[in-house]
Amino acid sequence: MRDKTPVILLLVLLILIGYSGNQLGWQSVPEGFISGGKILLQVIPLLIAAFLVAGMTQVLVTKEFVTKWLGSQTGWKGIGLACLAGAIIPGGPYVYYPVTAVMLHNGAGLGVLVAFISAKNLWSVSRLPYEIALIGLEFTVTRFLITLIFPPLIGILSEAIFGRFLTRIREEAPQL
Repeated sequence: MRDKTPVILLLVLLILIGYSGNQLGWQSVPEGFISGGKILLQVIPLLIAAFLVAGMTQVLVTKEFVTKWLGSQTGWKGIGLACLAGAIIPGGPYVYYPVTAVMLHNGAGLGVLVAFISAKNLWSVSRLPYEIALIGLEFTVTRFLITLIFPPLIGILSEAIFGRFLTRIREEAPQL
């Protein structure tokens, strides 16, 4: 078994069941399962849509395209495109992690992948209206300007420091 995530999650679940039963009483265990089931039902449409987006991305974004525009050899150009894509892609982790996996398996460089995820989390254009409405324009602009350097910088640094491990990362990553 290559992927140990299910085993780890099962162990965490068993620990949580034991802790919940001991601390809150054993009636809390079914309540937890019911709550988890409700969350699952809410998330299923998002997961289906996200993986369909990933599938379409895999069809539309060919290995040739990724290698040419987002491969390890593209340097700042690839990092910049990844940052731009990360900033404008809509949706949460259900969308951008499957897209990242497609890019990984289609030949994107490690720095590109790190820059994409970093830009999505720091520069997300779709989040800006909420941020402005809730914490104000001045704070939002300040936060955005302070974080402006990070996605390209950590993309370049991760490629330079860890880029040599990309083949192993691809081999160990689950195939879509």
